[in-house]
Amino acid sequence: MHAAPVHLLLSTMMIVAGCAETPTSLPAPAQVPTAGGDDPAATTSAEDETVVDAPRTSAVYTLDQVVSEALAKHPRLRAARADQRAGEARVDEAQLGDLPAAGVSAQVNRSTGNTAPGLFFPTQGFPAIAGPVQSKSLNDGTWQTGVSLWASWDVLSIARQAAAIDVTLAQRHALAAQVNVELLEVAYGAADAFLLLLEAQQAARAAQSAVDRADTLVKMTAPLVQQTLRPGVDLARAEAELAAARTLLAGAEQSREVRRANVAVAVGHVGLSIEAAPGNLLEAVDGTGRTASIADNPKVIEADAVAERFRAQRDVVSAQFLPRVDLVAALFARGTGVSAPGLSQNSADGLVPDVANWAAGLVVTWSALDVPAINARSRVASADYSAAIARRDEVVLAVSGELESASAFLHGAQAIARETPVALAAARAAEQQAVARFQAALAPIVDVADAERVLTQAEINDGVARVEVRRALLLLARAAGDLKPFLAR
Repeated sequence: MHAAPVHLLLSTMMIVAGCAETPTSLPAPAQVPTAGGDDPAATTSAEDETVVDAPRTSAVYTLDQVVSEALAKHPRLRAARADQRAGEARVDEAQLGDLPAAGVSAQVNRSTGNTAPGLFFPTQGFPAIAGPVQSKSLNDGTWQTGVSLWASWDVLSIARQAAAIDVTLAQRHALAAQVNVELLEVAYGAADAFLLLLEAQQAARAAQSAVDRADTLVKMTAPLVQQTLRPGVDLARAEAELAAARTLLAGAEQSREVRRANVAVAVGHVGLSIEAAPGNLLEAVDGTGRTASIADNPKVIEADAVAERFRAQRDVVSAQFLPRVDLVAALFARGTGVSAPGLSQNSADGLVPDVANWAAGLVVTWSALDVPAINARSRVASADYSAAIARRDEVVLAVSGELESASAFLHGAQAIARETPVALAAARAAEQQAVARFQAALAPIVDVADAERVLTQAEINDGVARVEVRRALLLLARAAGDLKPFLAR
């Protein structure tokens, strides 16, 4: 319960100094799991073109608009969806792999008579042909022709290909989960950057109010000093307070512009200058956010899918122990210019296939020497699967920790937000009384300066505290894996 107040104090001091960034207690940005309804084909349109050196534009955005803009334009999502389309194509490729091989082959050649009748260069669909040698001389040669319709099917490919298909299906599932992770990352990053910008705007407004009060104090003090109703040191002190307030304002404005740039990056829109519209984000919020199952977090789903892919790869290696069993068949015709003794012969014989043939068979191949290598690959696959399970458990542990941390951060932020309005009201009353007493010559200027500083800090604390509650709720929604309930508030 003490971590959140300390964090808010540090965040406030950094905002005032103009250099506040995302608190280190907050994890990196995350996603809105809504990828299932996305049209992959739509990502090949104009959004694939990266805008470079775009003109700077200004606009007032709400939180919902910033998140929607980020989900529509951020390049991380385009890349994730492209990977998803590639995974779907790999599934189609793997499912076609268990079909038998079939085709048509043809060949024409001319060879000398001292070759075996029907000599053929190696061609799919023609069984080996051999016969008696007709001549030992190196003569002019004879024609050999052939055409074949053939088919081949690895019977045990069903088991091997089924395992390969399981790998691609698991990979597709993992890529779909990765899209959801990126959606959550991009949406969270945009929403958190928007809330940080809103904090900077609140700090800048408080700093501007401090400048206005300090300027009023100078204008109030100068006539009194000129009339010798106040010592000259009072005017010097008032001018010093005005300079300090202007320095505070410059730092706050610097922080605001930096965070505007961060929002543009989170949205994925170069040259966008956003003014954060607070809407109801500055209103008091009660409740602890919804509880969620860790299994619903896209990061856990992705880790499960990756582990399933490694399990399928282990099955692929196990299927490599099976022998290769090929059913082969060919229906072919051949022609040869080599004639058996007693048959007439002319130089055109063999130019046209004129003898029909068929052949069918079962071919079994298995290499015993491959077994040690397959055993090694099997051990590798088993170790990869065990590592994937361990990484999945690590993700579950991390998500559980994020839920606990976000819940604690929310409780602390709400406790602070309940106290800052009380402190702000008291600071305003004290500042008004100090100014009245100063005007009545009942109090020194140092009392006014101190009261105005306390009021400025109270205004900053109050504005930041209300936004910090929203950031805590956002962090809790991110840990739960779904930003929709937070955006619907």
